[in-house]
Amino acid sequence: MKCIIKYKGNSIGYIQFYELDQATKKVYGYETGRIFGTDQFIGEVDYWNRGIGTLLINSITDFLFTQMNADKVVMDPQVWNLRAIKCYEKCGFSKVKLLPKHELHEGEFRDCWLIEKGVG
Repeated sequence: MKCIIKYKGNSIGYIQFYELDQATKKVYGYETGRIFGTDQFIGEVDYWNRGIGTLLINSITDFLFTQMNADKVVMDPQVWNLRAIKCYEKCGFSKVKLLPKHELHEGEFRDCWLIEKGVG
């Protein structure tokens, strides 16, 4: 599902969530379970450092665990994105493994962290 993030009536970003397919589970090292991934960003700089990202991540993970019966939620932020990684760790995510040259960004394949949060 794809959604626009709104805060106090303003569109400030984007989020999507999806259940991982078997091929992606294999790449990430998962064999079983209902595992969801999310991708998101807050694109409006004026809304950074206000706790909105933490609220967003806690809300989506709560939804995925309680409404979608997820066993785990995973993300793969690029290693340079320290602001996002700090937010995700604050929300209970842990680094699982490095994914070398995992994502094409601005013409280069970039390293990413596989991070996860389990139910409970």
